[in-house]
Amino acid sequence: MTFPPQPTVGLTDRERQVLGLVADGHTDAEIAGMLTLSVYTVQNHVKSILRKLNARNRTQAGTIYHQANMTNSSH
Repeated sequence: MTFPPQPTVGLTDRERQVLGLVADGHTDAEIAGMLTLSVYTVQNHVKSILRKLNARNRTQAGTIYHQANMTNSSH
C-alpha cells in the first residue's frame, strides 16, 4: 500500500519543531523563548514554513501539521 507524501517532508528539523509549536498555538515570542532563538529567527522560520507548505497563514500551517500527525498515527 502506498501513502501520499507527507506535507512536512521538505521542512528542516528546526522548521518541524517550530511548526509543532505554532500548531500548538504559541506566539513567535513564546517559541523564541522555548528554543532560545531570537524572535526574528522564529519569524524567518515561520515564513519559510508557510512558503514550503504553501499555507496562507499560521492557522493553515497548523492544520496541515495536525492532519499530517493524524495520518501518521493511523498507519
